[in-house]
Parts: sequence; structure tokens; C-alpha cells
Amino acid sequence: MSTEYSYRRRSKERKLRRRRRLIIISACAVFLIALIIIICVVRAGMGSKNNGNADITAVDEIEDDEKIADGVFIQAVAAGGKNYTETVQAVSDYVESLSSKELTVDVNGNKVSTTLGKLGLSCDTEKYVKEAFGLNENESISLTFDLDSEKVDKFVRNKCADFNIKAKNAGLKRKNGEFVITKSKNGKQVDEEGTASLIMSTVSTSAADAYSLSISALIKDVTPEYTSDDMAKCKDVLGKFSTTFNEGETQRSHNLRNAVGFIDGSIVYPGDTFSVADTIYPLSEDNGYEEAPSYADGEVVESLGGGVCQVSTTLYNAVLRAELSIVERSPHSMVVTYVEPSMDAAIAGDYKDLKFSNNTDTPIYIQGVATGGVITFTVYGNETRPSNRSISFKSEKVETIQPGKDIVTEDKNQPEGYEKVTQQAHVGYVANLYKIIYENGVEQSREKINYSKYNAEPRHVIVGTKKEESDKKNKDKNKDKNKDKNQTEKNNNTDTKAVTPTDPPQATEAPQTPTEAPAQEEPAQDGAAEGEAQ
Repeated sequence: MSTEYSYRRRSKERKLRRRRRLIIISACAVFLIALIIIICVVRAGMGSKNNGNADITAVDEIEDDEKIADGVFIQAVAAGGKNYTETVQAVSDYVESLSSKELTVDVNGNKVSTTLGKLGLSCDTEKYVKEAFGLNENESISLTFDLDSEKVDKFVRNKCADFNIKAKNAGLKRKNGEFVITKSKNGKQVDEEGTASLIMSTVSTSAADAYSLSISALIKDVTPEYTSDDMAKCKDVLGKFSTTFNEGETQRSHNLRNAVGFIDGSIVYPGDTFSVADTIYPLSEDNGYEEAPSYADGEVVESLGGGVCQVSTTLYNAVLRAELSIVERSPHSMVVTYVEPSMDAAIAGDYKDLKFSNNTDTPIYIQGVATGGVITFTVYGNETRPSNRSISFKSEKVETIQPGKDIVTEDKNQPEGYEKVTQQAHVGYVANLYKIIYENGVEQSREKINYSKYNAEPRHVIVGTKKEESDKKNKDKNKDKNKDKNQTEKNNNTDTKAVTPTDPPQATEAPQTPTEAPAQEEPAQDGAAEGEAQ
């Protein structure tokens, strides 16, 4: 009995302990839930407080019939007594009215104007209207404004920067065999980033304050890159070269002197590239050029600027001797007579140019002279090469191309035997140009610096094909008729004296030596309409 009783008692105690644990767990869960609810309510209550400021809520939280307190102003807009929709419209109209307001920027004493609308004036209208619903009577809100940053940057860059004063490098001229240096000048430049920021901040807070807005651009000084001291270093002859021309060819000689004049006095600063075409173009009458013979598509033509290729060729050889960096150079389509093969530099249209860059640390000065049948270019700079070092250039022909058979054109209006040469034959070549470096007169190296191919061109001849036989037969037939008639008259009237008719004149013969075309200019490559001016 005691054993069974003890078992029942322990079982009852275990049930009581389980019940107590369930009660405790349930109570804790209820407490936690209640605590969470209290915390949420407290936070919601704290969030509803605005401390005198407007309640920034979603638009749908403002009732349609809700009105802003009397006497409230949003900038200059009387918003008191208006609902949300009415106020948004009124403020939007006010911001739009400010778009026509003028902004003037003073740039070095120059006035540049635009309107706020062109700069992208905008305002967060709804934000300020929502704030107004939380104001008390007779309170007000001041608006702030925004601009389109890209439009402001473009205005400053394209309009204000037009009045920048560029810094002026020291100048250099050669007069009476001496260099004359002009002083450099400082420049003034708009601080574009700073000025744009100033416009943005001024409009943000002051767009509604005045009839118009005015600011002064932020200006920074700009010092010249090259001063008088830099230009004074440009005194040594780095390279010099001459070619000859025929002064009797007046139009061509005029073109040579005209092109040389455009190049003479040019200054090329370190790292800059010089283009002959950009300097002497356009080849037009307005630019001082005359027509001179040249080849185009295998024929002799008159073209403006004929001869300027000799100018670029002469300069090319002076630049080689100055050891500047050649950026672009093209050979003629056929060889020229004033330099050896591969020493030429053709100028043609927009596809052949001579360009070189200043690879030294100081400016270089180019002097050009064309007089007495001689073109001379001299390149001045700061000589840093060793005095025991010298250079020379050698042209080497590696292939000769024969011109082939004559190209004959028949002219039916000229008699047989007539012949006229319109273009002399040209032998073609493949040639290399070598640069040879010496030290103390001893060759140290030999470098190929260009490869040139010149086309062969056969002789072009016009020959006459007009026949003389038919005319001669008609004349002989008429002669025979007259002879028969005279003989008949003699037989019928013995008293009549016979008359011998006069022989017709002999046909004019073609000249034995064909007339040759005058010395011509270089033909255009690939039949281009604008030829190389040789």
C-alpha cells in the first residue's frame, strides 16, 4: 500500500509542476506583447509632434477641405485660407513668374546676361505647401530655388568665357640679321567652376528678392608659358637648306615667294606640330596665288598655286638637318628636278602635307627667303648637340622603272605627219633616304628615314590623221579637164594661142620637229583634280 501511494503522490506533483510552467510562459508572452504595443503607441505619439513645424505627410493625409491658417505667406504668395490644390497652383505660378528675371554677370567689365528660366529655375513647390499646413496664423515660409547645373555650366563656358584675356607669350622677329624679342603679357580667365557655383548659390536664396540679379565672375590670372628669357635661347642655326628656281617663270616664281612669305617668321613651341598646308592654304587668288602649269590626270593644266611643293620640299630638308620630328611627309607621284629622289615633300589637296613637331625644350623660329632664284629656309633654336657631331643625308635609288611606249592621241583635224608632245616621258624610281651621323668626321651610324616610290610615265603625243589624197585627186582631175578643153579649142581654132593653166599650190606640210609643251608641273597622284605643284 505504501508503494502505490508514493507513486500516485509523485505523479500528482509532476502534473502540478507542468501546469505552473505553462502559466509562467503564458504570462511572459502576454507581458511581451503588451510591452511591444506600448512601445509602438509611444513612438507614434512622439512622431505626431511637430514642435511648431509643418507635418511632412503624404498628400493624401491632407483633407480636401483642410485650409492653411489665416495670414500665412509662402514667400510672396498669400496662402492663408487656401486648400492644398489651390496653394500648389499659386506657388507654381509665382515660381514661373520668376523665370523671366534677368541675371547679369560682370566679366572683366563686360556684361553677360541671361534669364533664370534659361538656367533651368525650379523649386520644390509641394514641399513648402505641405509645411504651410503646419504653421500658425501670420507665420511665413521663405522659398529656396534650384538651377540646372548643366545649363549653368554651359552658360559660363560659352558666354562668360568669351571675355577671357589670353596670356601672350613673348614674341620673336628677325630684323636686319638680328632677333628682336617682344615682352610677354599676363592673361585673365574666368574661374568657370567657381563662377557657376556662385550663380547657383546666389539664385538659391535671392531669386525672389530683387528685380534683377547681378554678380561678378570669379577671375584668375594666367601667366604666359614662354617669357622673354625663353625666347632669348632661340639664337642658334639648327638646320638650313636651299633650292633654286627659274625666275623667268613669273607665275610660278610669284607662287613660291607667296608661300615662303606665309611660313617666314613662324614660331613652333615645344611639343607643337607645324603643318605647311595649314600655313599656306588656301591656294586661291584671294590668298595671293596665281595660275601656273601643272599636271593633272596626265595632262597639262593651269592650276592656282603651282610650284608650292618646292617650298615644302626646301623646308623639309632644313627640318631634317635641325633633327626635328617628322610627323607626316609624302613623295611626289613622279620625280622632281630640284632635289634628289626621296628628298622631296609634296603638298596636294587634303591628302598630302608636310608636318613636323618641335621635339626640343625651347621654341624654334623659321626664317624663309625666296629671291634671286633661290629659296632658303633656316631653322633657329637652342643648339644642344655636341660640337664634334655632324649629319648628312644620302639618296639611294634601289629600282628604276622605264616609262614604256608613247601614249598616242589621234587628231583628225591635223594633217598626217603632224606631231605634238604634250608630256615628256618620266623614268620612275624606288629610292631610300639615309641619315648618316659622324663624330669627329668618322661615320658612326646610318639610318633609313624614308622610302619613296615614283611612278614612270610614258611620253604623251598628239598626231594628225587628216588625209591629203582626196584633195590632190580632185585638183589633178580639174587640171586634166582644163588641158583637154584647151587642146580642143586649139584644134578648132588654129589662130587661138594655147594657155597653160597655173598649177595649184602644194599642200602645207606638217612641221618636221613637233612643238613641245613648256616645262610642266608635277602630275596629281591617282588622277586627282588638284595636282601636286612640283
